[in-house]
Amino acid sequence: MTDAAAMQPRDFRAFGNTGRLARALFALLDLAKALNSEVDLDSLLAAIVEKASFVVDAERTSVFVFDAGRDVLWTRSAQGLGATVEIPVGSGLAGDVARSRELVNVSDAYADPRFNPDVDRHSGFRTRSILAAPVLDSSGNLLGVLESVNKVNAERFDEDDEALIRAMASHTAVAMERARFTASVLEHERLAESLRLASDIQMRMLPSGIAGGSETTAPFQIHAYIRPARMVGGDLYDFAAAQDRLYFCVGDVSGKGIGAALVMALTKTLFRASLPYYADAAKLMEAVNLILCEETDPTMFVTAFCGFLDLHNGMLQFSNAGHERPFLLHADGKVEMLECQPGLALGVVPAFRYPLQQKGLEPGDALFLYTDGVTEATSGSSELFTVDRVRTVLERCSRESVLRVLAVVTAEVEEFVHQAPQADDITMMCIRYCGSAGAES
Repeated sequence: MTDAAAMQPRDFRAFGNTGRLARALFALLDLAKALNSEVDLDSLLAAIVEKASFVVDAERTSVFVFDAGRDVLWTRSAQGLGATVEIPVGSGLAGDVARSRELVNVSDAYADPRFNPDVDRHSGFRTRSILAAPVLDSSGNLLGVLESVNKVNAERFDEDDEALIRAMASHTAVAMERARFTASVLEHERLAESLRLASDIQMRMLPSGIAGGSETTAPFQIHAYIRPARMVGGDLYDFAAAQDRLYFCVGDVSGKGIGAALVMALTKTLFRASLPYYADAAKLMEAVNLILCEETDPTMFVTAFCGFLDLHNGMLQFSNAGHERPFLLHADGKVEMLECQPGLALGVVPAFRYPLQQKGLEPGDALFLYTDGVTEATSGSSELFTVDRVRTVLERCSRESVLRVLAVVTAEVEEFVHQAPQADDITMMCIRYCGSAGAES
């Protein structure tokens, strides 16, 4: 807080003009100290108007703040004014200073055609002389106007007063710039904390990344991995096993940032909420698509791959909504792309009918799903990781555990991009059908 003792005026009037300049210097030093210790803008402006009146021998001083959006000045701190006063830029003497950004020194306000006497009429105050200076930031942009009125025991403010009011205007600018910077930092910190909370909430919406047991105790293994490019992302995955059937999906929302994250949350929720009512992957897609078309912006869409795996016989039924084709990892080590019709992205056409397809899996077969953040991961030389590289990596680790498959692909992608910034969300899922023996044992 401001040192109260340091802010007390020092009386040097007995020393004539030298004493006047000395007390002005001490006042400016006091304000400099206040700027180093005080962070509240209103407290600083109150000190500035008090000191300004003191050093230029004025009856009253006001700080007018420039509102660029409305092109007006309004009183942020003023002596003797009980209500906020607004002045359009270009109107009155303060408005003229704001427009011209030049100091004004008037000895008889009522004789100057720029003066607006309305404030006097409302307050009962009689304005005689006016000294006003623009408050400019370090780039020369207008922040406001500092105005002192009625020189005590004199008809007009002199050249020394002009120099002092300019110095006071500089102090005002420092105080206002620092307040804006502080507000910006605090707002940035609040936004960062909000994004961290949103990221935590978003990640908690997704199921634990791994499920299933060993190949001898469970009919399936599944592992999923997601890494957003920003604090929040637009990729999603989901899975759930019930009544000898495994449901799973992977999706990618167009765009990035908070908008994509909100659509991601909505899409994941719609899939899970609609799941009990549909045993058909295509019908599930159609139900989610219909609501997305109603609830989201037409410019947003979601690519998705959704499937149901029968844990008794390995029959996979699936539907694709414009998503990347998964890889099928055969138990014998062979790797191929799953043949599937692409379909249309979700959220584009309400009445679209999604194709339903089937593929029988043998015990030991696995499915590798991913978003384009994997294939479009970019190196420092702007080279893409590509689908072919994904296939090559999978051929080396196709018979490994699902956990190991994702770990190997992730490591290869990270080595490829090296220190290049991540441009898109990365999501992967690997599902291995282990056969029905584990479920029956």
